[in-house]
Amino acid sequence: MQAFRILLAAAAMMAAATAVSAQTSTVSNCMMLCNAQAASCQSSCLVPGTPPLASATTTSNATANTTCLLNCSTSQLACQTTCARQSPSQ
Repeated sequence: MQAFRILLAAAAMMAAATAVSAQTSTVSNCMMLCNAQAASCQSSCLVPGTPPLASATTTSNATANTTCLLNCSTSQLACQTTCARQSPSQ
């Protein structure tokens, strides 16, 4: 009878661990999606640079639109907050 209880407890622990693992994976996937969306947003904030007159090169460094980058970061944090609320620890 004792062996059966131990086996039953072990099975319950494994089932709980599997459920937590699945939820954690879901949250991780959600966070990764937020990060991918933020990266895409941030890359759209780059403005091609213009070379100075009489320069030796035909291109220059791109500049970033600060307001655009801030909006991307704000959206990323909001997305990640939503993901975190799905966490099994909540």
